[in-house]
Amino acid sequence: MLPFMKNTKIRTALTVVLILVACTGVYYFVKPSAISDMPPALPRETEVAKQDAKIKITPTTDIVQRIIYLKCNEEETFRTKPADNLVGLNYQQVQQIYSGWTIEKFDTPEVTMSLKVNSLCREHANNMFIGVKDGYVAVFHGKPGSKAILKEVTKIPITKLVPGDAEELKHGMVVQSREELLRFIEGLESR
Repeated sequence: MLPFMKNTKIRTALTVVLILVACTGVYYFVKPSAISDMPPALPRETEVAKQDAKIKITPTTDIVQRIIYLKCNEEETFRTKPADNLVGLNYQQVQQIYSGWTIEKFDTPEVTMSLKVNSLCREHANNMFIGVKDGYVAVFHGKPGSKAILKEVTKIPITKLVPGDAEELKHGMVVQSREELLRFIEGLESR
């Protein structure tokens, strides 16, 4: 027997170390199914933009563009096939063409990108109506309903209006142009 093996403290410490090494080896090498059942930190095909120069847009790639309107918190999504000038381009080339856009996903089947704009969506920008806010005549962007966005509150209290006009404004009266809006408000002020 080796001279250091005669000491029981050293022998016990070496035995504990060997057992720990053996257990660790069994856990990592013999039991890989325990590790593979856990989801990886990032899946192999993540939804983030890939920057591999080998991945290119093909004629069958879906281009998904999301426009987020910050002033009304609405979103529009468009799905199209790529224009001829995009076919064959890689991530960096597309990023140069669509500067300002965030490319969220870039692979051959689909390219997804988004753009945040500080404006109203088409529905809110192209439609206005006159309604009531806190007892006063008010102008809103959009169409009457829960998604309307307040543009301005006038100094005209609805208590001063003819009952029929007040009732119509409570439901919202759509106007087709800024001129129609101004004429109607001037008419209310003159009554």
